[in-house]
Amino acid sequence: MCRFSSLGDVILASSLLNPLYEKGITVDFLTFKPFGDLYRKDYRLNRVIEIDKKDLKSLKDIKNLTNNLKNNNYDYFLDIHSNLRTILLSKFLGVKTYRYKKNSIKRRLFLYKPFRNVLKDNKFNVVKAYLEILKNLNIIDLDKYRPELILLDEDFKGLDFLDKKNVVVLGTGARYKNKMYPYFSDLARILIDFKYTVVLLGSEEDKKLDKNIYPSEVIDLRGKLSLRQSLAVIQKATGTISNDSAIAHMSRAVKTPVLMIYGATHPYFGFYPFKDEGDYIIKNIECQPCDLHGKKSCKYEKQICLEISPEKIFHKFTDMLDRLSHKNITKYKERLMVK
Repeated sequence: MCRFSSLGDVILASSLLNPLYEKGITVDFLTFKPFGDLYRKDYRLNRVIEIDKKDLKSLKDIKNLTNNLKNNNYDYFLDIHSNLRTILLSKFLGVKTYRYKKNSIKRRLFLYKPFRNVLKDNKFNVVKAYLEILKNLNIIDLDKYRPELILLDEDFKGLDFLDKKNVVVLGTGARYKNKMYPYFSDLARILIDFKYTVVLLGSEEDKKLDKNIYPSEVIDLRGKLSLRQSLAVIQKATGTISNDSAIAHMSRAVKTPVLMIYGATHPYFGFYPFKDEGDYIIKNIECQPCDLHGKKSCKYEKQICLEISPEKIFHKFTDMLDRLSHKNITKYKERLMVK
Protein backbone atom coordinates (compact mmCIF):
# COMPACT_ATOMS: atom_id res chain seq x y z
CA MET A 1 0.00 0.00 0.00
CA CYS A 2 1.47 3.37 -0.97
CA ARG A 3 0.72 6.98 -0.14
CA PHE A 4 3.82 9.17 -0.15
CA SER A 5 2.38 12.54 0.92
CA SER A 6 1.07 14.96 2.08
CA LEU A 7 0.39 14.73 5.82
CA GLY A 8 -3.41 14.91 5.57
CA ASP A 9 -3.56 12.34 2.77
CA VAL A 10 -1.27 9.94 4.63
CA ILE A 11 -3.58 10.22 7.64
CA LEU A 12 -6.68 9.56 5.54
CA ALA A 13 -4.95 6.46 4.14
CA SER A 14 -5.42 4.91 7.59
CA SER A 15 -9.07 4.31 6.66
CA LEU A 16 -7.95 1.24 4.69
CA LEU A 17 -6.15 -0.48 7.53
CA ASN A 18 -9.04 -1.82 9.58
CA PRO A 19 -10.83 -3.53 6.66
CA LEU A 20 -7.55 -5.00 5.40
CA TYR A 21 -6.63 -6.22 8.89
CA GLU A 22 -10.07 -7.72 9.48
CA LYS A 23 -9.76 -9.56 6.17
CA GLY A 24 -6.46 -11.05 7.33
CA ILE A 25 -4.38 -9.33 4.65
CA THR A 26 -0.75 -8.58 5.49
CA VAL A 27 0.05 -4.95 4.70
CA ASP A 28 3.28 -3.02 4.23
CA PHE A 29 2.87 0.76 4.00
CA LEU A 30 5.21 2.79 1.78
CA THR A 31 5.42 6.52 2.53
CA PHE A 32 7.78 9.50 2.78
CA LYS A 33 9.60 10.63 5.90
CA PRO A 34 8.52 11.76 8.47
CA PHE A 35 4.99 10.42 7.96
CA GLY A 36 5.88 6.83 8.83
CA ASP A 37 5.99 7.84 12.49
CA LEU A 38 2.20 8.13 12.40
CA TYR A 39 2.08 4.35 12.10
CA ARG A 40 4.70 3.43 14.70
CA LYS A 41 3.87 0.08 16.38
CA ASP A 42 0.58 -0.08 14.50
CA TYR A 43 -0.58 -3.68 14.94
CA ARG A 44 -2.51 -3.51 11.65
CA LEU A 45 0.71 -3.22 9.65
CA ASN A 46 3.43 -5.75 8.95
CA ARG A 47 5.96 -2.96 8.37
CA VAL A 48 6.24 0.71 7.46
CA ILE A 49 8.69 1.46 4.65
CA GLU A 50 9.68 5.10 5.01
CA ILE A 51 11.93 6.77 2.45
CA ASP A 52 13.31 10.26 1.97
CA LYS A 53 11.67 12.21 -0.84
CA LYS A 54 15.06 13.34 -2.15
CA ASP A 55 15.98 9.68 -2.70
CA LEU A 56 13.11 9.15 -5.13
CA LYS A 57 13.58 11.86 -7.75
CA SER A 58 14.84 10.00 -10.81
CA LEU A 59 13.76 7.00 -12.83
CA LYS A 60 16.86 5.22 -11.55
CA ASP A 61 15.78 5.92 -7.95
CA ILE A 62 12.36 4.42 -8.61
CA LYS A 63 13.88 1.32 -10.21
CA ASN A 64 16.25 0.87 -7.27
CA LEU A 65 13.38 1.10 -4.81
CA THR A 66 11.36 -1.36 -6.88
CA ASN A 67 14.22 -3.87 -6.88
CA ASN A 68 14.32 -3.72 -3.09
CA LEU A 69 10.54 -4.10 -2.81
CA LYS A 70 10.54 -7.16 -5.06
CA ASN A 71 12.35 -9.08 -2.32
CA ASN A 72 9.11 -8.94 -0.30
CA ASN A 73 7.15 -10.96 -2.90
CA TYR A 74 4.00 -8.84 -2.88
CA ASP A 75 0.74 -10.07 -4.38
CA TYR A 76 -0.83 -6.63 -4.80
CA PHE A 77 0.13 -2.97 -4.98
CA LEU A 78 -2.53 -0.60 -3.63
CA ASP A 79 -1.79 2.80 -5.13
CA ILE A 80 -3.65 5.47 -3.21
CA HIS A 81 -1.50 8.29 -4.53
CA SER A 82 -1.96 7.86 -8.29
CA ASN A 83 0.79 10.09 -9.58
CA LEU A 84 3.55 9.47 -12.11
CA ARG A 85 5.94 8.24 -9.44
CA THR A 86 3.56 5.57 -8.12
CA ILE A 87 2.42 4.56 -11.60
CA LEU A 88 6.05 3.89 -12.57
CA LEU A 89 6.63 2.13 -9.28
CA SER A 90 3.73 -0.25 -9.89
CA LYS A 91 4.84 -0.88 -13.47
CA PHE A 92 8.37 -1.83 -12.41
CA LEU A 93 7.08 -3.88 -9.48
CA GLY A 94 5.06 -5.99 -11.90
CA VAL A 95 2.29 -7.15 -9.56
CA LYS A 96 -1.48 -6.69 -9.72
CA THR A 97 -2.20 -3.03 -9.00
CA TYR A 98 -5.39 -1.38 -7.77
CA ARG A 99 -5.31 2.38 -8.10
CA TYR A 100 -7.25 5.18 -6.41
CA LYS A 101 -9.40 7.23 -8.82
CA LYS A 102 -8.68 10.86 -8.05
CA ASN A 103 -11.65 12.42 -9.85
CA SER A 104 -9.16 15.03 -11.07
CA ILE A 105 -11.10 16.25 -14.11
CA LYS A 106 -14.35 16.88 -12.21
CA ARG A 107 -12.53 18.56 -9.35
CA ARG A 108 -10.78 20.92 -11.77
CA LEU A 109 -14.00 21.62 -13.68
CA PHE A 110 -15.65 22.57 -10.38
CA LEU A 111 -13.35 25.60 -10.26
CA TYR A 112 -15.39 27.09 -13.10
CA LYS A 113 -18.82 28.45 -12.26
CA PRO A 114 -20.69 27.06 -15.34
CA PHE A 115 -19.91 23.50 -14.26
CA ARG A 116 -20.80 23.79 -10.57
CA ASN A 117 -24.56 23.32 -10.87
CA VAL A 118 -24.02 20.21 -12.96
CA LEU A 119 -21.43 18.70 -10.63
CA LYS A 120 -22.57 19.81 -7.16
CA ASP A 121 -24.86 16.82 -6.50
CA ASN A 122 -22.07 14.35 -7.21
CA LYS A 123 -19.86 15.26 -4.27
CA PHE A 124 -16.52 13.46 -4.18
CA ASN A 125 -15.06 12.04 -0.96
CA VAL A 126 -11.41 11.03 -0.75
CA VAL A 127 -11.91 8.41 1.97
CA LYS A 128 -14.69 6.73 0.00
CA ALA A 129 -12.48 6.75 -3.09
CA TYR A 130 -9.61 5.18 -1.15
CA LEU A 131 -11.89 2.47 0.22
CA GLU A 132 -13.41 1.77 -3.18
CA ILE A 133 -10.25 -0.02 -4.33
CA LEU A 134 -10.75 -2.65 -1.61
CA LYS A 135 -13.74 -4.03 -3.50
CA ASN A 136 -11.16 -5.58 -5.81
CA LEU A 137 -10.07 -7.69 -2.81
CA ASN A 138 -13.66 -8.78 -2.11
CA ILE A 139 -13.96 -6.46 0.88
CA ILE A 140 -17.47 -5.04 1.11
CA ASP A 141 -19.59 -3.03 3.57
CA LEU A 142 -17.04 -0.23 3.40
CA ASP A 143 -19.22 2.71 4.45
CA LYS A 144 -18.54 2.17 8.15
CA TYR A 145 -14.78 2.71 7.93
CA ARG A 146 -13.09 5.97 8.86
CA PRO A 147 -9.52 7.25 9.25
CA GLU A 148 -8.03 5.88 12.45
CA LEU A 149 -4.57 6.15 13.99
CA ILE A 150 -3.37 4.13 16.96
CA LEU A 151 -1.76 6.04 19.83
CA LEU A 152 0.59 4.68 22.49
CA ASP A 153 0.84 5.37 26.22
CA GLU A 154 4.11 7.22 25.60
CA ASP A 155 2.38 9.71 23.29
CA PHE A 156 0.41 11.08 26.26
CA LYS A 157 3.40 11.68 28.54
CA GLY A 158 3.56 15.25 29.81
CA LEU A 159 -0.03 16.03 28.86
CA ASP A 160 -1.59 15.54 32.30
CA PHE A 161 -2.11 19.31 32.55
CA LEU A 162 -4.96 18.92 30.05
CA ASP A 163 -6.85 16.38 32.17
CA LYS A 164 -10.29 17.40 33.40
CA LYS A 165 -10.28 20.45 31.14
CA ASN A 166 -12.77 21.24 28.42
CA VAL A 167 -10.18 21.55 25.66
CA VAL A 168 -10.79 22.96 22.19
CA VAL A 169 -7.95 22.65 19.69
CA LEU A 170 -7.54 25.39 17.08
CA GLY A 171 -5.71 24.44 13.88
CA THR A 172 -4.65 27.91 12.80
CA GLY A 173 -2.29 26.96 9.99
CA ALA A 174 -2.64 25.85 6.40
CA ARG A 175 -0.32 25.36 3.48
CA TYR A 176 -1.55 28.53 1.76
CA LYS A 177 -2.74 31.90 3.04
CA ASN A 178 -6.10 31.69 1.25
CA LYS A 179 -7.06 28.76 3.47
CA MET A 180 -6.19 30.49 6.75
CA TYR A 181 -9.07 31.89 8.81
CA PRO A 182 -7.95 35.35 10.05
CA TYR A 183 -10.03 35.66 13.24
CA PHE A 184 -8.87 32.76 15.40
CA SER A 185 -7.90 35.13 18.24
CA ASP A 186 -11.47 36.49 18.42
CA LEU A 187 -12.80 32.94 18.30
CA ALA A 188 -10.42 31.98 21.13
CA ARG A 189 -11.80 34.82 23.29
CA ILE A 190 -15.36 33.57 22.79
CA LEU A 191 -14.35 30.01 23.66
CA ILE A 192 -12.57 31.21 26.80
CA ASP A 193 -15.65 33.22 27.82
CA PHE A 194 -17.59 29.96 27.64
CA LYS A 195 -15.05 28.19 29.87
CA TYR A 196 -13.19 26.23 27.22
CA THR A 197 -9.44 25.72 27.42
CA VAL A 198 -8.00 26.76 24.05
CA VAL A 199 -4.93 24.99 22.65
CA LEU A 200 -3.18 26.01 19.43
CA LEU A 201 -1.60 23.21 17.39
CA GLY A 202 0.51 23.27 14.26
CA SER A 203 4.06 23.87 13.12
CA GLU A 204 6.54 26.61 13.94
CA GLU A 205 5.88 27.96 10.44
CA ASP A 206 2.14 28.13 11.21
CA LYS A 207 2.99 30.24 14.25
CA LYS A 208 5.20 32.61 12.25
CA LEU A 209 2.50 33.20 9.63
CA ASP A 210 -0.28 33.78 12.17
CA LYS A 211 -0.80 37.52 12.74
CA ASN A 212 -3.31 37.04 15.57
CA ILE A 213 -2.59 38.17 19.11
CA TYR A 214 -4.11 35.63 21.47
CA PRO A 215 -5.38 36.03 25.04
CA SER A 216 -2.89 35.01 27.73
CA GLU A 217 -5.08 32.04 28.68
CA VAL A 218 -4.45 30.35 25.32
CA ILE A 219 -1.98 27.44 25.39
CA ASP A 220 0.23 27.73 22.31
CA LEU A 221 1.89 24.40 21.47
CA ARG A 222 2.68 25.16 17.84
CA GLY A 223 6.12 23.91 16.89
CA LYS A 224 6.64 22.24 20.28
CA LEU A 225 5.19 18.76 19.74
CA SER A 226 5.77 15.74 17.55
CA LEU A 227 3.01 14.55 15.24
CA ARG A 228 2.07 11.82 17.68
CA GLN A 229 2.02 14.19 20.67
CA SER A 230 -0.22 16.54 18.70
CA LEU A 231 -2.56 13.63 18.01
CA ALA A 232 -2.61 12.84 21.73
CA VAL A 233 -3.58 16.44 22.58
CA ILE A 234 -6.38 16.30 20.01
CA GLN A 235 -7.59 12.98 21.38
CA LYS A 236 -7.94 14.60 24.81
CA ALA A 237 -9.95 17.51 23.39
CA THR A 238 -13.70 18.03 23.33
CA GLY A 239 -13.47 19.24 19.75
CA THR A 240 -11.31 20.85 17.07
CA ILE A 241 -11.82 23.90 14.87
CA SER A 242 -9.46 23.94 11.92
CA ASN A 243 -8.77 25.31 8.49
CA ASP A 244 -8.84 22.87 5.58
CA SER A 245 -5.56 21.35 6.75
CA ALA A 246 -3.92 18.31 8.32
CA ILE A 247 -5.07 19.21 11.86
CA ALA A 248 -8.65 18.52 10.75
CA HIS A 249 -7.72 15.05 9.51
CA MET A 250 -5.68 14.34 12.63
CA SER A 251 -8.83 15.07 14.61
CA ARG A 252 -10.86 12.69 12.47
CA ALA A 253 -8.25 9.97 12.98
CA VAL A 254 -8.53 10.07 16.80
CA LYS A 255 -12.34 10.43 16.83
CA THR A 256 -12.50 14.00 18.09
CA PRO A 257 -15.29 16.05 16.46
CA VAL A 258 -13.95 18.65 14.04
CA LEU A 259 -15.38 21.77 12.44
CA MET A 260 -13.55 22.65 9.22
CA ILE A 261 -13.45 26.22 7.92
CA TYR A 262 -13.31 26.50 4.13
CA GLY A 263 -11.75 29.47 2.35
CA ALA A 264 -10.33 29.21 -1.16
CA THR A 265 -11.04 25.47 -1.39
CA HIS A 266 -14.32 23.56 -1.23
CA PRO A 267 -15.85 20.39 0.26
CA TYR A 268 -16.43 19.14 -3.29
CA PHE A 269 -12.70 18.38 -3.50
CA GLY A 270 -13.31 15.51 -1.10
CA PHE A 271 -11.65 16.34 2.21
CA TYR A 272 -14.72 17.19 4.29
CA PRO A 273 -15.51 15.15 7.43
CA PHE A 274 -18.39 12.70 7.45
CA LYS A 275 -21.37 13.73 9.59
CA ASP A 276 -20.33 11.32 12.34
CA GLU A 277 -16.87 12.96 12.36
CA GLY A 278 -17.89 16.60 12.46
CA ASP A 279 -19.03 19.38 10.14
CA TYR A 280 -17.78 22.26 8.02
CA ILE A 281 -18.61 25.90 7.42
CA ILE A 282 -18.36 27.66 4.06
CA LYS A 283 -19.71 30.94 2.65
CA ASN A 284 -20.38 29.46 -0.81
CA ILE A 285 -19.76 32.74 -2.59
CA GLU A 286 -19.56 33.08 -6.37
CA CYS A 287 -15.77 32.88 -6.65
CA GLN A 288 -15.42 29.93 -4.29
CA PRO A 289 -13.48 27.71 -4.86
CA CYS A 290 -10.82 29.64 -6.74
CA ASP A 291 -8.07 27.04 -6.64
CA LEU A 292 -7.73 23.29 -6.15
CA HIS A 293 -5.21 23.69 -3.33
CA GLY A 294 -5.85 27.28 -2.23
CA LYS A 295 -2.58 28.78 -3.47
CA LYS A 296 -3.98 31.18 -6.08
CA SER A 297 -3.77 34.88 -5.21
CA CYS A 298 -7.12 36.37 -4.22
CA LYS A 299 -8.51 38.99 -6.61
CA TYR A 300 -9.96 40.95 -3.68
CA GLU A 301 -8.10 43.07 -1.14
CA LYS A 302 -8.94 40.52 1.52
CA GLN A 303 -10.35 37.03 1.28
CA ILE A 304 -14.11 37.50 1.28
CA CYS A 305 -14.54 33.73 1.50
CA LEU A 306 -12.96 33.83 4.97
CA GLU A 307 -15.05 36.74 6.25
CA ILE A 308 -17.07 34.52 8.58
CA SER A 309 -17.83 35.92 12.01
CA PRO A 310 -16.24 34.13 14.99
CA GLU A 311 -19.70 34.07 16.60
CA LYS A 312 -21.11 32.14 13.65
CA ILE A 313 -18.27 29.63 13.83
CA PHE A 314 -18.73 29.24 17.58
CA HIS A 315 -22.45 28.51 17.21
CA LYS A 316 -21.79 26.05 14.38
CA PHE A 317 -19.19 24.36 16.58
CA THR A 318 -21.45 24.06 19.63
CA ASP A 319 -24.30 22.78 17.46
CA MET A 320 -21.93 20.12 16.14
CA LEU A 321 -20.92 19.13 19.68
CA ASP A 322 -24.57 18.88 20.69
CA ARG A 323 -25.23 16.58 17.74
CA LEU A 324 -22.16 14.48 18.52
CA SER A 325 -22.77 14.65 22.25
CA HIS A 326 -20.62 11.63 22.98
CA LYS A 327 -17.58 10.68 20.96
CA ASN A 328 -18.05 7.39 19.20
CA ILE A 329 -14.71 6.06 20.46
CA THR A 330 -15.59 2.95 22.47
CA LYS A 331 -14.18 0.60 19.84
CA TYR A 332 -11.36 3.02 19.17
CA LYS A 333 -10.27 3.06 22.81
CA GLU A 334 -10.09 -0.72 22.80
CA ARG A 335 -7.28 -0.36 20.25
CA LEU A 336 -5.87 2.94 21.49
CA MET A 337 -3.29 1.95 24.08
CA VAL A 338 -0.89 -0.50 22.51
CA LYS A 339 1.69 -1.52 25.10
